[in-house]
This record gives sequence, C-alpha cells and structure tokens, in this order.
Amino acid sequence: MMSRSSSLPRSPAPRQPRPATPQPPRTDYWLPRTIRPTREGWWFIGATFAMGLAATNTGNNLLYLILAMMLSFMVISGVLSEQTMRHLTLKRERPRRLFAGVPAPFGVRLTNRKRRLPSFALHLSEADPAGSRTARHFLLKVPAQGRETWQYSLTFPRRGRHYLPGLKTLTRFPFGLFAKVSRPISPDPVLVYPALRALTPGEIPAALDPGWRERERRGHGSSLRNLRVYRPGDDPRLLHWKTSAKAGDLMVKELGDEDRPHIRLMVEDPAPGAPPDVIEANLCYVASLAAHAIRLGSQVDLTTADGSTGSGQGEAHLDRILERLALYEVPAAPRPLTIPMEAGRAIHIRLDARQAPLAAKD
Repeated sequence: MMSRSSSLPRSPAPRQPRPATPQPPRTDYWLPRTIRPTREGWWFIGATFAMGLAATNTGNNLLYLILAMMLSFMVISGVLSEQTMRHLTLKRERPRRLFAGVPAPFGVRLTNRKRRLPSFALHLSEADPAGSRTARHFLLKVPAQGRETWQYSLTFPRRGRHYLPGLKTLTRFPFGLFAKVSRPISPDPVLVYPALRALTPGEIPAALDPGWRERERRGHGSSLRNLRVYRPGDDPRLLHWKTSAKAGDLMVKELGDEDRPHIRLMVEDPAPGAPPDVIEANLCYVASLAAHAIRLGSQVDLTTADGSTGSGQGEAHLDRILERLALYEVPAAPRPLTIPMEAGRAIHIRLDARQAPLAAKD
C-alpha cells in the first residue's frame, strides 16, 4: 500500500540561474552628437514658419502642399544625417614621443561599420594645442565596411602632462540645412617631453670627450683583440671569413672589453624668481645632453632633488630621464641636492643660470 505522500505530484526543482556570459567589448558605437541649424538652415526654418502662417490664414491648398514639402525636407535632413553618423569608429594613432614646440605626426583611422549604407560628407577636425590653427579633413564618401585614414600634426607649446583637444566629426549631409556634430572624442592624456636640440661643440662638456677606455680582457667591445679557431658555442657573427679562407679553418674574432663612460647629470633647483624661459631652456639643454650621451653609448644617471633615475643606457632609459624632466615642477625654494658617492663623471647644471655652468670630474 502506497503512502499518501508518495502519491502526490512532486513540485519541480527550482532552476538554478545560469552564470552570466561575459560580453565582448564593443567595437562599434554611435558617436555622441548634437544637431544645429546652419545659416541656410535658419533661413529655411524662417521660411517654413512664414509659409505655415500663410497657409493657416489663407487656407490655400497649394501653400499647405509647399509647407508639407518643406517640413519633409527637414525630416529627411535629420534622418539622413543620423544615418551618416551611425556606426562610425574613430581610432587615433599617435607618435611614441611628444616634444614641446615640435610638430608631432598624428593619424586617424575612420571605419564605417554599417553593412550596406555608406557615409557621406564627413568633416574631421581637431584644434591644435598651440591655438594657432585647427587641423581639418574632408571625406566625401566612406563606403560600407570601408576605412579611411588621415595624417596631420599637432604642436604642444609646453612640456608636462596635457590632454589631447579631442577629435570632432561633422556632417551637413544631405541639404546643408543642419550640421550634426559629434562632441570631442578621445581626450586622452599625453606626456610632452622637453624639446631636444642639436648641441654645439661648446655645449658638449669635457666629460664626454675622451670616449671609450679599453680594458685588457675579452668582452663585447668594438676593438679586435685576437683571432682564434672556432669552437662550438661561439657566435657565428664573429666569424672572420677572410682569415678563415686563408687558414683553411673557421676563425673567430675576440673583441676587447670597453669601459663605458658613466655620466651623472646633477640638476639643481633654481632660485626664487628665476625667469621661466631660462628654466625651460636649461631643462631643454639637460634633455639634449642626456640624449647625446646615451646615443654615444654612455651610461647616464639624472639626479635631482626628487631623486635619481639610476644609471642606464638605451632608448628606454632615455624615456625615463625625459619623463622626469617633463614632470619637473619648480619648487618655492631650492631644495638640497644629495650627491651620491658612486664613481662617475658629474655634470652640475643650475636651472636658473643663463648659461648652464659645467663642471666635469672623474
């Protein structure tokens, strides 16, 4: 005999909620935009309003027909301009380094992600940070799934951290009655380095004149120390083919070791009331001197009251030095400069000096 409880229908078990599937990042979007009448559009709106008053007062069917046609032009302008701006993607390409006062090349890639409809009469623009001009570009037609590029330049007048002005897209398609404008896009932060310039022979300190000092041991320098028979594991790039052909066996080069000069740039804070143009000129000189020394192969260390970048070489270390100089802020009073005890050739530079005094020592 079955129990009463066993004969009752069982309620279905509650469904467990499915875990949310992560959505991929969007690759297309609507450009945030506004619409405003052009000068011709204001005249057209005024004529439409006058035509509406005349049609209402007279009851003339022809005036009503003309009014309907004028209103349809306004509606078509809004619909087609919206269709032109939809699903446009802008991607900015900027240079690796930005220097104050130097035009920097930028690039914009505009992609029309609509499947079937093209976009017409697009105006691209971005204001120059220096305030002298606005870069503009006109695209007559961007086909569906098409891509267009634009190359232009921007100039940042000062070093430091800035924001890009922002790209704008505008269209007056189809009748020129209304301008549909996107708000500024991609106001990304950028870091502007002090300008680099060519140094005159009188501006290059004596610490950089001697060059390399060779050591009596094998290394990875540029001078030839010896020739010997090739052994497994040797670098094939060191093979000396002429000697190998004469000897009838593979011969490799042994290179001498070199002592790379160690340059320490000691930057001292300016005195209160120092002219800003003198400070900026000296920061530009320090940056140019660091770039010159690194490109000669020296190990460079920048020391300020904020600290030291450490000794290093190569373009990556040059970026660290330029970043420190780009973010330098003039203090209210000079701060003490801690001089490290490590060996090296020190170059002292005062930021308030008309001509940066150089003192080099080993």
